[in-house]
Amino acid sequence: MEWVVLAAVAALVALFVAWPRRGDADPVPVAVADLRDERAALLDELREIDEDALAGRITAEDRLDARRQLGQRLRSVTEALRDLGESPDVAPPARASAPPAPGDEERA
Repeated sequence: MEWVVLAAVAALVALFVAWPRRGDADPVPVAVADLRDERAALLDELREIDEDALAGRITAEDRLDARRQLGQRLRSVTEALRDLGESPDVAPPARASAPPAPGDEERA
């Protein structure tokens, strides 16, 4: 009879440990939301860099350096979103308004 009580207690403990609790939500949605927020912020920074270059506040060389640095981080965030099965829903910045890089000017 003692082994039946012991088995019942063990089963109750196992259920208590294994049963999902309300506070044990899957952390993936939070990670996805954070990645989307970071991606949107990076895209905003890229737009600001292009606007600064168009306004003459930064040089074309500074613009390229900044875009390279942000581009690497943006690429890793976008890949992380795709790895989680999410498609990035923020459109990339328009590149048509950006000034050409040195040496990229069209020769007429």
